[in-house]
This record gives sequence, structure tokens and C-alpha cells, in this order.
Amino acid sequence: MDVKEGDHPDSTRNPLLNVNPPESLKPSGSGLNPAEALELAFQEYSPNTRRAYSRAFHQLQQWAEIRELRDLESFDTLKLLAYKQKMRDEGRKPATINLHLSAVRKICAVLHEIGHLQKNPFDTRLIRTERVAEGSQKGSLSLAQLHALIDANERIEYDRRNSKLLIIRNALLLKFLYLTAARRSEAANLKWEDLHQDGEFQVVILQHTKSGEPQKLKLRKELFEELQSWQTTLKENRINCEWVFPSLSYRTRGGKMSGKGVNDVISRLGAAIGLKISSHYLRHTAITLALELGEPLQKVQSYARHASANTTIRYYHDQQFLEKNPTDRLPMI
Repeated sequence: MDVKEGDHPDSTRNPLLNVNPPESLKPSGSGLNPAEALELAFQEYSPNTRRAYSRAFHQLQQWAEIRELRDLESFDTLKLLAYKQKMRDEGRKPATINLHLSAVRKICAVLHEIGHLQKNPFDTRLIRTERVAEGSQKGSLSLAQLHALIDANERIEYDRRNSKLLIIRNALLLKFLYLTAARRSEAANLKWEDLHQDGEFQVVILQHTKSGEPQKLKLRKELFEELQSWQTTLKENRINCEWVFPSLSYRTRGGKMSGKGVNDVISRLGAAIGLKISSHYLRHTAITLALELGEPLQKVQSYARHASANTTIRYYHDQQFLEKNPTDRLPMI
């Protein structure tokens, strides 16, 4: 039975604001048009982030019928509130609305900074973020569920021509996502040259991060040794590739997996034990367990590569706050 991995790499052909932008969306005077300027301003961001920003702005353009930049400058707070209400009416989740508005705010801030907008219409404190319930975040897994996923990987009926390799790769992929709190795109883009021995420590350099900046992480010694053994196994099977987690389908054997391919692997393992999960659950699990085990918030924030500690703390479930409420130790009166 063939594995539907989604092994084609994510396309990066759509630059920011180039998803069918209106032809007349140009500033007055000479210089770069907004699409060109934004492409330069955001070129250090990951492809996924650029695409998300592009979609967010394009949807705003369509709804508000923005054809020229001066249309944006006339965007008042009431119209912005109407746009936010429109997304609510469509049934979008609070977190999605927040991400959407955050992307548009960032784009308008950049347009303002580079001189294409006289004022930033989204620079207002009247538009509050949507309240997101603690329990609505993607959940974490228990240790028992993690072990069940590993066991399921041994039982799944993979393509017999590649079953041994798929079992090894998928187990390592699961362990890597969990032990590094890596995002799926970070795992998909991982190359052998990104693994290093740094003195007495084993480290991985994540090149394709959400921030666009390479980031170094310490690897568990056991995981590092398993990855080295995996590299030897690939070579023994005549798969000489640069990717740590390559595609193993016959059509793209040795090529790069996509972020979707990584997610499909974890989703299939979850389905095998009756769970509907994505690869993000493993990242969530790593962050939640680290906080539960008493690791300092700032340290976990740095490891998770979050810009704000507020993002990190959201991974700590509301139920756990109830169980470990600091007021429990206060003297009764």
C-alpha cells in the first residue's frame, strides 16, 4: 500500500503581494511599486510567512476594492472594524482573525516606513485582538500516546518495497519533531550539513525558520546517534541525498519532502491510534511538558523560538493552571 506523503516541495513562486494584485496598486511618483518594495522588505522571512502575508493582504484588497494606495490611506477605524466583523461572520476562528489582522498591520507598517503610505491606517489601539480560549490551542499528547505512535509506526502497512526505510524515517521524524519542538517546514528543509558536533555537544542549525534567521538547537545525544545511523542506512540503500528526511516514494525517491508531506506522516500515525493530529501536536507537547517539568519560561521561550513569552505560555493549558494555582499555598484567613 503506497504512502501518500505529499512529497512535492512547497512552491515559493508567489512573491509577497503578487497573488493577482490589482494592476493599478501603485504609488504616485517614481520608485519601486509596493509589491517590489515589500518583496525586498520581507525577503528574509520564510516562504510560508510571505505567502500568509500575501493572502491576508489580497483578501483585504478584494473586500475593500483597494485599487490604489490612497484607498488604503482613507481606511478608517470603522471600516477596519467592519472588516473584522466580516471575518467573524464567516465563522473564522479568533486565532485566525488575529493572525490575519497582524499580517495586514505588518504590511501597512512596512509600506508606511518605506514611504509608500503617508499614514498607517492599521496603527490604532481601538482594534483589539480576539480573545482566544486557552483550551482552543492545538493540544499536546501524553507520553503514553507518544509511545503508541511509535508502536503504530511498526504496524502500519507501508509500501512493501520501502517499508523498512519508511519505518525508520517516520520514527526518527516523530522523535525529531518532539525532541526539538521543530515546525514541519524546519524538519522538511533539514540537511545533513545542518548537523554538527560543537565541542562536547551535538547541535542542529535550523536554516528555514519562521523568523527567517538560522537558529541553533542542541540535540539529544541518542537522537544524534540515531540520525547518523539513518544516514548510513540511506547510503547502504543507494540513497545519497542532502535531506535528513527525504521522500521515499519511487517517483521522488531521495528528493525533498514538503511540509505537507511531514504533516501527512504524523497525521497517518495519529489516525492509526484513533487520534486526529498534525505535526504541530509534537511541538506543543514538547513545550507543554518542558513547562510542566519546571523549566524556566524564558528558557522554554528561547528553545521554542517564540518572539514573545505570551506565545509560549499559551501552550500551558488552562487545566494545568487550575491544578497548580499559586494561590493554593497561601494561608487561609
